Amino acid sequence: MELIKKSLSNSIFEDLYNKIKSNYYSVGDLLPTEEELQKIYGVSRAPIRAAMSKLKNEGFIYRKPGIGTIIAENTVFSPWSPMGGFSSQFRTHEGELVCNTIDVSKTIVNKEITEQLKVREDDPIIQVIRVRKENNSPIFLLKHYYPDTVNMKKIKEAGDILYMRQFASHVLGINFEYVTEELTAVSADHQQSYLLETNPGEPLLKIKRTSFDSDYKPVEYVEYFVKSHHWPYKVIFSKEGGPFEN
Repeated sequence: MELIKKSLSNSIFEDLYNKIKSNYYSVGDLLPTEEELQKIYGVSRAPIRAAMSKLKNEGFIYRKPGIGTIIAENTVFSPWSPMGGFSSQFRTHEGELVCNTIDVSKTIVNKEITEQLKVREDDPIIQVIRVRKENNSPIFLLKHYYPDTVNMKKIKEAGDILYMRQFASHVLGINFEYVTEELTAVSADHQQSYLLETNPGEPLLKIKRTSFDSDYKPVEYVEYFVKSHHWPYKVIFSKEGGPFEN
């Protein structure tokens, strides 16, 4: 019975997701009520609520008391999410992607991370580890770090989050204004090779990203490891000297 419910809720989520992407439902529109959606899809309330919960956690909708469920700004196609040198790959493979959350915990991290977030070395940091897969093949290992002020309970409740930046913006209320990235080539260690299903020592692209708010205060630090022979990093620059496709 649980498998049937999950299949129904996923189907409903995907249908509503596609309608939002195609502007069938535009930003600011009201979604039908749960009762109306039950009639539209011919299902009980449980799969409707599960699909709506996932849409809310992904940042596509929000609820306004006394008014209803409203379509939020769709940042999947904004400059921020997805961003960086993989945006063309995201557009090409979007329907084939899933992202599994491996760990959400509070921990003490190394000096490099605390320096990036500008916190004390003994301050606890919220760590989120995720694996992004294309057609069930792992491509990205992502490690997100946040100051302890971030609501860890909401991250845990969300489960598998496809686009973390979108979730962090819409659900956690994090304001992203500036980003720096640093790229290096590394050899896969034991954890990376295990989670990415590759051999230890295999080359990976490591990207270190720090995000800042409008006051240039660090709000997120991410280290992610990519099987770049599958997903090459690509940035195109305009004649003015800035990237117009990142």
